[in-house]
Amino acid sequence: MVNAEDLIGRRLLKVTTSWHHYQETEPSLLHMWLHMDGLGPVRFHTRGDGLSLEIGEPHGPYDMGECGHTTVEDDLPDFPMARFVGLRILSVREIRYRNGRDDYAVGNTFQFPDGTIRVLDSADDIVLAHDRDLGPVEEHLHETTALTSRNSPP
Repeated sequence: MVNAEDLIGRRLLKVTTSWHHYQETEPSLLHMWLHMDGLGPVRFHTRGDGLSLEIGEPHGPYDMGECGHTTVEDDLPDFPMARFVGLRILSVREIRYRNGRDDYAVGNTFQFPDGTIRVLDSADDIVLAHDRDLGPVEEHLHETTALTSRNSPP
């Protein structure tokens, strides 16, 4: 397992994504790998109670029989994270969902020199949002203080 703050100060070298395709529906983001200098590929995966980050090489495409198939893509130009390739992560803020007694981590906001992007687990889907309001759930999302790391590379 990797903590999101382990990515602070590291340069994003490449983004790999895997997509679940099922019948006539829009493909859904299954996994995202951020290839980070000094760490290698960090896989983002939903686990039902937040995001899981771990070091590991991207898998290849595979068939899921009646449930569809997956494809794997590198550096898709219109993928929201692609605009940050070549840049360092400056800080990370944890995003928590708070509603009544519910209070749990659902993702992180990553700050780069030219913008921020949120990576969230929403109903077991990876959602990336930078200039996008997530609707009614937005009022329950709260960010912590920015985390920085003294041990990160310059």
